[in-house]
Amino acid sequence: MTLYGSTRHESIPIPQGTDLNMYCGQACTRQDWCKLWCADSSSDTPCILSNIVVMPSYNELNTADALTCYTSRPKDHATNAVITAGQQDIEKPLMVKENLVDGIYSYYKDERFSTRKSASDKWFVLDFGRNVSFQHVVLYARENSYAKYQFYDVEVRVGNVEVTTPPSGFTDYVLFGFFQGRASPGQVVDLWSPNLVWARFVSVQMLRDNGYGFQLGHVEVF
Repeated sequence: MTLYGSTRHESIPIPQGTDLNMYCGQACTRQDWCKLWCADSSSDTPCILSNIVVMPSYNELNTADALTCYTSRPKDHATNAVITAGQQDIEKPLMVKENLVDGIYSYYKDERFSTRKSASDKWFVLDFGRNVSFQHVVLYARENSYAKYQFYDVEVRVGNVEVTTPPSGFTDYVLFGFFQGRASPGQVVDLWSPNLVWARFVSVQMLRDNGYGFQLGHVEVF
């Protein structure tokens, strides 16, 4: 992949004679913030550690200057899923719903999805195309103080039949989890089931009508 900018990115040297891949991987696991590491043997500091969120099924199209990198994130179903959603905030034209399923999140403000303020627009649905098994639905809040207004009272439901009247029709789905919030800046909310769940659709809806849109940076299902 091509290494994008992020809120945290470090290059570190390694002792001479050390196995590069093994050392860089171990260096990443020792850092709570590290989610990605790359080994660049042509550099004086060949271990590149980053907090960029990259899913294993992410497909990098720009390979001209790409490095081989490794991620600590699990393979998930959300990457490349079909996504439908309420109306996007027209004042934020780059914050499209597809940002949630492209498999990469570099913490840039425009990489999120932001809905209109209307209560009827604060939702999205993932369609995996078939029934899949999972136990976690992970949601990433935005990184500043507006998170507490744009991410709370969020309900996640799962089902096997397409809802034709969203968001009211989501009540036909089974409740998977609920986040009361309010979210702190950059909070990662991991809703999980103690038992394996089988479903084709995952709906995510902010129930609070508070004059703000619903905004998320990244979603994972595994």
